[in-house]
Amino acid sequence: MTVREFLLHLLLLCQIVSTSYRGDKVYRLSLSTEVDVKDILSFITETRDYLDYWQTELHVGGHVDVRLSRQQDELLSSHHLRNISHTVQIEDVQKLLNKVSHYGRGRTKRSTSDDEADYSYTRFNNPAATHREMYRLAAQYPNLTRLVGVGSTHQGRPLLVMEIGLKKERNCPMVWVDGGLHAREWITVAATMLFIKKLLEGYGTDPYITDMLDSTKFAIQPLANPDGYAYSWNSERLWRKNRSPTSVAWCKGVDLNRNFDINFGGQGASDFSCSEIYNGPNAFSEHESKGIARYLSSVRHKLLGYFSLHSYGQMWLTPLSYTRKKVTDRTEHLDVAHIATRKIKEATGQKYSYGPATALMYVTSGDSSDWVYSELNCSHTYGIELGDMGRYGFLLPPSHIRPTSNVILSGVLAAVEVIAAGPDNLTTPRRQRKYKRRKWRN
Repeated sequence: MTVREFLLHLLLLCQIVSTSYRGDKVYRLSLSTEVDVKDILSFITETRDYLDYWQTELHVGGHVDVRLSRQQDELLSSHHLRNISHTVQIEDVQKLLNKVSHYGRGRTKRSTSDDEADYSYTRFNNPAATHREMYRLAAQYPNLTRLVGVGSTHQGRPLLVMEIGLKKERNCPMVWVDGGLHAREWITVAATMLFIKKLLEGYGTDPYITDMLDSTKFAIQPLANPDGYAYSWNSERLWRKNRSPTSVAWCKGVDLNRNFDINFGGQGASDFSCSEIYNGPNAFSEHESKGIARYLSSVRHKLLGYFSLHSYGQMWLTPLSYTRKKVTDRTEHLDVAHIATRKIKEATGQKYSYGPATALMYVTSGDSSDWVYSELNCSHTYGIELGDMGRYGFLLPPSHIRPTSNVILSGVLAAVEVIAAGPDNLTTPRRQRKYKRRKWRN
């Protein structure tokens, strides 16, 4: 172990002892010039393994949101940042968390276990309640749904996917939507659950939804990281990774969106097990990422589109994330993104920017969308960064659940409509390339 690693371990161990965020601030560093971008990139490279970056838009006109404790505030005067202007987005993270938790995690019974009161679509719910609601919906709509288990987590929680569509139409095109890959992004779980409910209630009553489900199946995983989500619920609200053990006893978890087998271990990921962006010991080392990949591989011949929901920043991200090289179907991606974000604006009033992930945010490796695009030959793979724009960040109040679900409903359905209307979406030469069959191990 190097001296640097030892000091990082010591720092992180001190943070683990107390999970209070009292006095922590979220700063927004504004990038006005190319020099600013270069300086902040150098700073991130040096500090990525021990600072908590909330949002990163590495381009002129962009910004970086980072949470700093009182002891870390002095970093703002480092040589990399001294010429970069900054503002305070959140004055005290713990105070905001207390305020949001007061009306965000349910006013009924609360406990530190998974046993919770019935599911509510007007507040955030724990993993057990979320899974129970999925079972309840599957029982309520037996002719329209199929609940599929794609594995279980390290701690034994089920990994559930809800298939929605007419059961007799087994070979119709399929669309994937997932939420909760990063534990602290609670809005993605709650809004995706409400999205499921709206699809089910809309079939037979809403002509648009009915026509969509008559021709397309949806496979939706609202809670892709139940262990991490449970930990963020019970112990550490801003937890990001899953809860798998690592080589360092007090540093648990792998960033699931760095664990896919596409440029694994490259830029934007870390091999340091205590890092927020730790990619794991090897690609698909995690039950969660392996479950997603195994399921999608089984339906690759009919996979029409892939949508992975994250927060925050209100962006519609197109391929690719691990390279700035332009993909051949970039024009089609931008057309879909333009129509989807326009529909979101019309339906909700919220403005979403769109473009390649590397242009709007940063380069990263091991990303789920990139793997589906490159390995399963699915052209239309998108990452959607939901709201807000930084006022609350990951700590959105429950009043945002319904409008965010409307974003998903309007944007994803508009995108699917455009993709499905395209010429030979499932039979193009790109889709017919030889697929390298993988032998999945449990």
